[in-house]
Amino acid sequence: MKHDLPLSFSEACGQCSLLGVRLSEESYLKIGKFLDLLEGSAEKANLVGPLEIERLWIRHVLESIAFMPFLDGLDVFDVGTGAGFPGMVLSLCGHNVTMIESRRKRCAFLETAARHCGVSCRILNSRVEDAGPFPSGSQFTSRAVKRPSEMVELILPSAPEGFSLITRVSEKTETCSNAIISEELPIPPLDRTGFILQYRHPCIDEETN
Repeated sequence: MKHDLPLSFSEACGQCSLLGVRLSEESYLKIGKFLDLLEGSAEKANLVGPLEIERLWIRHVLESIAFMPFLDGLDVFDVGTGAGFPGMVLSLCGHNVTMIESRRKRCAFLETAARHCGVSCRILNSRVEDAGPFPSGSQFTSRAVKRPSEMVELILPSAPEGFSLITRVSEKTETCSNAIISEELPIPPLDRTGFILQYRHPCIDEETN
């Protein structure tokens, strides 16, 4: 294996604890299976580049796990899941994830990965703007897809009654209306700077008042 899965479960737990997450051994083992499958399928399905294989854990898995403290409940719609980040990782960690991915080959890989790792999730071969309507208060995630303001504009027509979005941004200036940005994600365990942005559509707040 070329990917950088930690040498031990204890090491992985230590890294995840720095992100505010308690990782179960079951999830750790499932993530290992997923990375093995991803490494074997990466080139054929055009999933990730050769350089990314060497940093799947530290760059892609840990950044996906960093979303977890900001999620409200287990139900998640992940937009533009691609090779599985963060959607498949969140599913492997126990969330009820619907992954929305427009590329058919990547959806086929995600379906294979879900069966291989023994997780129940939903995979939609669609663009988010064509996948709705979504129920009021739906929770969306995205990573390395579009700028926050562009993501909001894509989701809004399919979730007009209100939704939330959690995404990673590189700079505090990458924000939009009705969003807050968390503290900077820690290095280590991550290998690059970044922030979690949390957007709430105003309709959600209006319903709770």
